[in-house]
Amino acid sequence: MRILKARVAEAQAKVAKSKAPVAQTYLSITFFLTWFFLSYFGLYYSTNAFASILICISLGFAIAGLGFNVFHDSIHGSISKHAWANRVLAFLSCSILGPSRVIWKHKHNYLHHQFTNIQDWDDDLETRGALRLSPSQPWLEKYRFQNIYAPFIYALTTLEWVFFNDFVRYFKKKINPSQRLPRLTVGDHVEFWISKIICIVFTVVLPLHYFSVPAFILGFLIAHSVASIILAVVFQLAHVMNESQFPISDPSSGKMNMDWVHLQLATTVNFAPTNRLLNWYCGGLNFQIEHHLLPRIHHSHYRNLAHIVETTAKEFGYPYHTQPTHWHAIRDHFGMLKKLSRPSLDEGTEQQEVGDSEEQFASEML
Repeated sequence: MRILKARVAEAQAKVAKSKAPVAQTYLSITFFLTWFFLSYFGLYYSTNAFASILICISLGFAIAGLGFNVFHDSIHGSISKHAWANRVLAFLSCSILGPSRVIWKHKHNYLHHQFTNIQDWDDDLETRGALRLSPSQPWLEKYRFQNIYAPFIYALTTLEWVFFNDFVRYFKKKINPSQRLPRLTVGDHVEFWISKIICIVFTVVLPLHYFSVPAFILGFLIAHSVASIILAVVFQLAHVMNESQFPISDPSSGKMNMDWVHLQLATTVNFAPTNRLLNWYCGGLNFQIEHHLLPRIHHSHYRNLAHIVETTAKEFGYPYHTQPTHWHAIRDHFGMLKKLSRPSLDEGTEQQEVGDSEEQFASEML
């Protein structure tokens, strides 16, 4: 395991020293920002109902693309070597899309990446009782058909996230019932409210001055539903899969006896590694294993890193899960939802603990 970590760290160092394709990176950012604003303002000039619906769908795709390529990467600090540039892009994307940077950073960068697929620690497993996404979650009768109704739950993701969950977490000072939100600075509070106000004015107040209430509601729901479904069929395919493990940790510390790198390999799945269009659109998140091991490396490097990680993992007998296509991954995910809908699939693996050296390694990677 030490050799595997050393090779991963060595690969990270080599990639970090090389220049990311800066022009390509910022061209992609410009493209998605342009796509978003053209779709947004296009709605104000549309005089045809059918065209307006198509533009709303386009807006949903643009929202998801911005989320993958700007919001996600900037908060990980992987777009630029300059912290201020990542912070500016993060604030811009949060103001456009609505999520809170500081809440997402703790929820995603720390809890999800450090405690992947561990119940009560990884908040990505939490749906507030709507779905059962882990064998460690208690089974309820209502989950029997979750593989059928899951898309309708996923379609509400961004609406719940931006307009409800962020505010609940902010005022309760908790990510979920098990995890507290770290103490926010004055700057964090100011940033939270400024970005939220900008988003609400831009996406709710201004449109309501121009469109009728029914037209606004319809367009708003279409755009957010499209964005939410797209986000779900990328992020959910990374961990809630038949191949994924759902380890059980010490309830008080979240510690495991497998090291951090092994945890990422055991709980994470890549998909469609040869699909260049999907890889470009979803910001390299189809190479989820490489992202989890090297989250500060820009996603444009993941394709090249994949061979290094896979070869090393297999050499030492560790898992490296890949679904050949996006469709295979979607089918596998809904197959897992169906398995979890049955009361027989309960409890994860044995309790495990992560040593101090592995925690330090993980924190350095994050």
